[in-house]
Amino acid sequence: MKSVPTGIKGLDIVLNGGFNHPSTVLVAGTAGAGKTTLVMQSLFNAAKEGETCVFISAISEPVAMMESFVSNYSFFDYSLLEKKKIRLFNVEEDLIKAGAPAVIQFIEEKIQMYKPSRLVIDPVTVLAESRENEYEQRLFLFELLTRMKSWNLLILLTGEFTIESLKESPLGYLVDCILHISEVMVEDRSERYLSVIKMRGRSYISGRHTYKLSSDGIEVFPRLLPETEFKAASTLRVSTGVEGLDKMLKGGLLKDDILLFSGSPGTGKTIFGLSFIYEGASKGEPGLIISLEEWPDKLKRNTKAFGWDFEQLEKKNMVKFLYIPPALFNANEYAVLIKDILKKHNIKRVFFDGIEDLETALPDVIKRRDYVHSLVDYFASQGITTLLTSEIPELFGSIRLTQETLSGCVDTVILLRQVEVEGQMRKALSILKSRGSDHDKEIREFVITDKGIEVRVAIKGYENVLAGMARRPPSDVFREMFGGKKS
Repeated sequence: MKSVPTGIKGLDIVLNGGFNHPSTVLVAGTAGAGKTTLVMQSLFNAAKEGETCVFISAISEPVAMMESFVSNYSFFDYSLLEKKKIRLFNVEEDLIKAGAPAVIQFIEEKIQMYKPSRLVIDPVTVLAESRENEYEQRLFLFELLTRMKSWNLLILLTGEFTIESLKESPLGYLVDCILHISEVMVEDRSERYLSVIKMRGRSYISGRHTYKLSSDGIEVFPRLLPETEFKAASTLRVSTGVEGLDKMLKGGLLKDDILLFSGSPGTGKTIFGLSFIYEGASKGEPGLIISLEEWPDKLKRNTKAFGWDFEQLEKKNMVKFLYIPPALFNANEYAVLIKDILKKHNIKRVFFDGIEDLETALPDVIKRRDYVHSLVDYFASQGITTLLTSEIPELFGSIRLTQETLSGCVDTVILLRQVEVEGQMRKALSILKSRGSDHDKEIREFVITDKGIEVRVAIKGYENVLAGMARRPPSDVFREMFGGKKS
């Protein structure tokens, strides 16, 4: 048994190589999910590679109407119809009523005459529904599917099913592979999902994958899986782009590490990230900036205040920008896009600004956490150094580093705070952890200048600094007021 391409971008990855040939594949799904588009796209792309294909419509639809429907997609090529690489037929109602033997004879005549390697019946359920009762419907399908085994073809069938109704259909155990596609509403937006229900003789990526239906047809985005293979951990260090922070980290970040900056609004998280990317790009390390908050032109404009010319770096292909509005973010789709950018441009540094904004696209806390874990693990597996930012909503008092428990998947955590010191607002940073390396334990003040970020001296003589409201210890105040004497 050989493997043949599905003709659907991304689906071969899910199926670990494509469809088995020969085999029968049921593309099941709800109305409007794209079942006919998927099988048509498979036929046209197979025909472009030299295969001969036959499409049989079971809804008595004129051939001209079928051509008109499929001509709206970019994969449509009329010359394939002219060259007879794809032939379109329909099964008339009288033939369907004549029963399984007549339908089988009609199909086998086409197979003997045109010798296709792929055959589509769309939808196969209509053939069975013409029978008077459930017993006859099941018998019809049994006869048809049993005969298909002798055709030695890749046969693609479509049918309108929910996952629950598939359990009641004989097709569930008669076919070799079942793909289920559906469109569902998630809050106020539509999501399309593809699942492999069964696949005889081949392993596949289980779970729910997403797909997109556009003028190019269907594209599948395999779900993001945790990494299982990693390169040897690096002992080399790379600069953060902030000299004082490099000193606090005893020489900078370990290459392929993941750094999280967590801070309240206005603490400079984005500036730290841009400095990190600028430093790498200036030294020949291509960087990717992923933003869910600010579009590229705005970022490039703002960085000019520090003398950083990101426009030139972008023209030199040293920096790539990816802006994703949270409301349009599709987790699997953008994971595929990000991976493609990393490979195409040999990215060495990634700055992901505002991971808390993923809450819009991934409202489930566990799924969101697992997604971020898998994504940054992939970065690390490719030897990429990563900087993440997460906003703390609290300006003062007790804090959470992130809305999720992300500290386990990052190597270094730096807390940024606005601190009130004797009536003035100052900025402070503290390295909470740094795996595999010693680090400065002091809470240090930093300022944002026209050259970027400057880390200054440790904030000493105060307590409660990280809560945002620094105060001198009561004992110091007592000594100052009473000259160190207690009565």
